[in-house]
Amino acid sequence: MDQKEKTQRELQAMEEVKRAKARLAKVRREEKKNLRKEQDHHKFMMGGIIIKYFPDAYEFTELEMNRIIACAFASKDVQNIISAVVRERSCNDINSREDGNEKAEVERP
Repeated sequence: MDQKEKTQRELQAMEEVKRAKARLAKVRREEKKNLRKEQDHHKFMMGGIIIKYFPDAYEFTELEMNRIIACAFASKDVQNIISAVVRERSCNDINSREDGNEKAEVERP
């Protein structure tokens, strides 16, 4: 048998490596798919919120919307509401953990 010829054991090992690479690629594809799905859900939800509270949003360009949103978030009232929501969320997380509830977040459909 020549040294160039691969033994049966080497061929099996190469096949195992091939299958492992394919499994790894599949896992990575699934992770990317799940991430895209989560991001798309978030974009859809955020778009719905914007339209719900600001129905004229589609009439503005991106630059105009950036100016509007930047101004809104700079206002003291909005900063106070954001702080209150973050505090409430923190309290809810603490209460959930104290109650023995492992999931502090609401599951998405």
